[in-house]
Amino acid sequence: MQSKPLGICLIIDCIGNAIEFLRDTFTSLGYEVQYFLYLSMDSIIQILRQVACMPQHQDYDSFVCVLVSRGGSHSVFGVDQTHSGFPLDQIRRMFMGDACPSLLGKPKLFFIQNYVVSEDPLDNGSLLEVDGPAVHNVESKATQPGPGTIHREADFLWSLCVADVSLLERPYSSPSLYLQCLSQKLGKERRRPLLELHIELNGTVYDWNSRVSAKERYYVWLQHTLRKKLILSGK
Repeated sequence: MQSKPLGICLIIDCIGNAIEFLRDTFTSLGYEVQYFLYLSMDSIIQILRQVACMPQHQDYDSFVCVLVSRGGSHSVFGVDQTHSGFPLDQIRRMFMGDACPSLLGKPKLFFIQNYVVSEDPLDNGSLLEVDGPAVHNVESKATQPGPGTIHREADFLWSLCVADVSLLERPYSSPSLYLQCLSQKLGKERRRPLLELHIELNGTVYDWNSRVSAKERYYVWLQHTLRKKLILSGK
């Protein structure tokens, strides 16, 4: 990737404890960071749609979205307290090749920290750590493209971390372990392939989970359809 900037990095933080270090990390990687704090669910949808339609994507080589929110295992709430939530699958569809052709064939990276309300993430059997489209996603069963055609679901990296919402209700709640580790890896080891860094991130989270109670654990799932080895910086 050679464009300057490398692309838009959209950060939506509805919790309020992740903006600064994430903004610094992705700015240093060469992204144009756009960040938003404390959005309602309707505002999240509006911002995502606006960004998906930005003409600048045609001049850039990639796109990053970081979303931090309360929600369910498959949806985000924003700052809304009683809403049923916006499905995460619909967020991904906004940036697929048919909906966002200017990003077709370019890496689209999503890093999502969801603090789950009134659900046990371990009870959700449809969240699997797999390479490729989610097996429960009907969209992934669409007709395969012809020779030489880039599939609309190609070149996604979808990294989802869920944790219990009670982590936010402590007197001194700290930023997400998952996002902190991601930021550190991208800051110090950016010349290594992103998938290798994510494997090590998983190891850090696993070690953490082995030492804490169930309510303090993080659960990370990775799905990707990247067609090439991805390194975010040659510097």
